[in-house]
Amino acid sequence: MTKKDTAVLRAMEGAAKAIGYVVRWDRGPFRGGRCTLDGKELIILNRLHPTEAHLGVLARILRDTPLAEISMRKAMRRRVESVIRQHSSE
Repeated sequence: MTKKDTAVLRAMEGAAKAIGYVVRWDRGPFRGGRCTLDGKELIILNRLHPTEAHLGVLARILRDTPLAEISMRKAMRRRVESVIRQHSSE
């Protein structure tokens, strides 16, 4: 995992939180994804998976989110949008 990957992951996690998701990191036999529990929108990421898998989970969830409404630096927004485009076919 590179520093850029970590920064993009944190930016995507922050974007998910900004639109109302609770992001949880757990271990277990699951892929990760979005769910609703007690009326809360959750994103569960598996700690055992590589960063690329976390980026994919977040990209699929944020794919339809208008990122322009979320506060982040332009360079980071471009990186996040690039990751979302890379994972859009999954």
